[in-house]
Amino acid sequence: MSQGVIFESNNGPITVINENPTRRATILGKLIEIIASGDCIPRNLDRIPTEVEHKVQFNDLKTHQWLVGEYIGSSILIDMAMLELNQTILNGSTKLKRQMKMFYLESLDKFKINTRPFDLERLKAHSDDVVKHVMYLATKFVKASDDLKDGYYDEDIIYGVALITSYSIIECIVLENPNDHN
Repeated sequence: MSQGVIFESNNGPITVINENPTRRATILGKLIEIIASGDCIPRNLDRIPTEVEHKVQFNDLKTHQWLVGEYIGSSILIDMAMLELNQTILNGSTKLKRQMKMFYLESLDKFKINTRPFDLERLKAHSDDVVKHVMYLATKFVKASDDLKDGYYDEDIIYGVALITSYSIIECIVLENPNDHN
């Protein structure tokens, strides 16, 4: 009997990977490690800054508006984690932003949102789906990394990804900057 796989009447590409991937350290994993070990008291702000609210409205974010609240409630923790990341990894925050931008672009592609010219109306229709997909990609990426060993839990990853995504929204890495679309 022959070994192998037979595909009959296949109409699309097939990718078969038989190797075990090599686990490597990631910037996202390191930042989640920093966030998970942080014990910063969150800052309580009386109101959402106008520019943040404008970004949320501009991108028509609905079900994931809670991420903005997470950022505001944990902004000191995020700022301290970013400082520590940059002390630990040369240009760590730049590398983090680059990776989050790649997740964003992959999500735009998944929902068939053109970037040249940018289809802002389609983004607005799918902004929550895009954010949810970015969070999925980041979570999957971190779980496949070599960073988080013993002592870190799925809850740490979920919380860390939420904070990193909220930071990415505020910094206009994920979703669009209203000033770029005048």
